[in-house]
Amino acid sequence: MIRLGLLILATLAGLVVVLWQLGDGAAPDRVPAAAPTASAPATPQPPEPAAPLASEAPSGIVPAARQTPEQAPRFPGPPLEPSPEFAAGTPAPDLPPGAAGATLYVTADRVNMRSGPGTGNPVVTGLDGGTAVEALGPPDAEWVQIRTPSGQEGFVSGQFLSTQAP
Repeated sequence: MIRLGLLILATLAGLVVVLWQLGDGAAPDRVPAAAPTASAPATPQPPEPAAPLASEAPSGIVPAARQTPEQAPRFPGPPLEPSPEFAAGTPAPDLPPGAAGATLYVTADRVNMRSGPGTGNPVVTGLDGGTAVEALGPPDAEWVQIRTPSGQEGFVSGQFLSTQAP
């Protein structure tokens, strides 16, 4: 055990000697102090300004703009078109004349507007009593397709709609 410790100590000492000989012998953070002169008091000298940076990159460096290729979409696809359900307010062609556009009013305190006819469809939003809506289908059906003043479309049970304002 003692021999192993001595071997490690000798190796470390050899490394220190080699590094001392290869280096300049002074620690990098120590700067030799100038000897003060006895005849004149020491006045602090302003530091020299650093050399200005070169405006051009050194010849071996490639600018980043030339390294990165411009990104282009690989598959742009066809131009987008609006969905048929959001057409410019035109009623569906299979509706009877005069059915679309009738103003109906919600008669209950709060009614669920659903995405399709029937309670099995998800709720789109809730409508408060007295809300005026536009009928997009026959207003006397069991489930009436409507459009709210904000433009949302859905279905409400016909028993909660009336042509009479509350």
